[in-house]
Amino acid sequence: MTALMGIATRLKLARLIHIVADEGDTVGPLARASYAGGADAVMLDEGLAEVVFDDSAQAGLDAITEAARATQGLTAYFGRPVRAAALSPDLFVLSDDEANPARTRKLVGEWTLIGRRCNTTEETEAALAHPDVDFLLVGPGLPLIRHAAEHAPQHDPKSKPWFAVGGITLESLPAVIRGGAKRAAVGGAITRASNPEAAAMALKDILREAWNDDERMEAVTASAFGTSPNLSFGKPVSPPPTDLHL
Repeated sequence: MTALMGIATRLKLARLIHIVADEGDTVGPLARASYAGGADAVMLDEGLAEVVFDDSAQAGLDAITEAARATQGLTAYFGRPVRAAALSPDLFVLSDDEANPARTRKLVGEWTLIGRRCNTTEETEAALAHPDVDFLLVGPGLPLIRHAAEHAPQHDPKSKPWFAVGGITLESLPAVIRGGAKRAAVGGAITRASNPEAAAMALKDILREAWNDDERMEAVTASAFGTSPNLSFGKPVSPPPTDLHL
């Protein structure tokens, strides 16, 4: 795993996350193509897996980690906290709406940044306010994206990073950007493309252009290289206990 300063900086500068399903041998090739095309992170999506421990998630994240080395990309995992603690990804998104971010922080430790999937305005506002949530995935739908943009404008260096999510395609991405997003998390737009690397490159180019065309984003870029080592607003972090269960 990379150092915390590197993770936090790269997360703040990230534009594109590729979400991939835990489907065995396809994970590695997709991750390599995504990173080569410009994806900033590849996220293994296990959701609420019924089996608490198995080898497939470890193999999938290992494949993502190996692919990330070529581009210094971020590794990410979407699933249960207990699995995240074992897998040690750079980024972890809670899949369980009932999971407590503060308890999750104690479980995964200081080296993993915690995200929350937000499907409603209430969830978005709660995640933005929670000190143990470092970033958000927001969607689906333009109304929710606009709500996030109003409460956490992406040109504000103090705003938590959030990624628009929910069936985003190359064709719909411009509307998502007009809604206030500067970052996106996609699945099928890359996974189902005939050329995943080219698809990732096309998506990243649109996001990069939107970022660079907004002069206010220069402050966000500059703040990513500031003195704060994490995105948790100075909150002290305790080491993970060995007997905690979620």
